[in-house]
Amino acid sequence: METKFDLKSARVRANLTQREMARKMGMSQTSYLRYEKGELVLRVDQAWNFSKIVGITFDQIIFFKSNYTSSVQKQTA
Repeated sequence: METKFDLKSARVRANLTQREMARKMGMSQTSYLRYEKGELVLRVDQAWNFSKIVGITFDQIIFFKSNYTSSVQKQTA
């Protein structure tokens, strides 16, 4: 089974600071932090770009917290 990385661990593995990652992603550091904390979810194009920046395959990165889908289901119910 291959290793999975959340946004923070993937960024740290790539030796990038939050500021550097935000710059490479074309967003403010505050915005990037919200993605890393799970407050926001990256669009598919952003997620693909993130995987290229950190050098980890797209399918090895966990782009949202496991409880995210539960909260979406509650909101739509």
